[in-house]
Amino acid sequence: MTRIVVISDTHGRDLSVMPPELLDEVESADIVVHCGDYDRLPLLNQLRRVARRFVGVFGNIDSIDIRAELPEKVTFEVEGRRFGVIHPHWGGPPHNIERDILREFEGVDVILFGHTHDAVCREIEGVTFLNPGQAYCYRTEAATAGIVVVGPVHIEFEISYFK
Repeated sequence: MTRIVVISDTHGRDLSVMPPELLDEVESADIVVHCGDYDRLPLLNQLRRVARRFVGVFGNIDSIDIRAELPEKVTFEVEGRRFGVIHPHWGGPPHNIERDILREFEGVDVILFGHTHDAVCREIEGVTFLNPGQAYCYRTEAATAGIVVVGPVHIEFEISYFK
């Protein structure tokens, strides 16, 4: 079994923007995926240090130094399942964003994406879309993350909330 913790939209200068319980999840994951909008390069560098394996893309607000470090989209495979990762760097409204994102990938089973700050997991045209939401607390809103457990036979998706 491979445990993937998916985060996005941290919008912070370092990992202290994340609740401690979420940081614990990140540190214990087999793979950490960040779906863009880090805000600051130190946060990206800290994630790379604490993650056993790190996969990331840049987001629409990320600076040139982050864009120089990361691709706009990436694919990877776990237990025979193909994952696509993207943060719509073109920005724009969230309406029907999944349809636009779907055009960016071929042959994937799962698409992990950021941008809208709304945690959601749903299937469209046979592809599971997971947006982990935002990895920081904002006013009364909890931080959220996607937890994906991939086994040889099945895959499980969960949205977790952290205060």
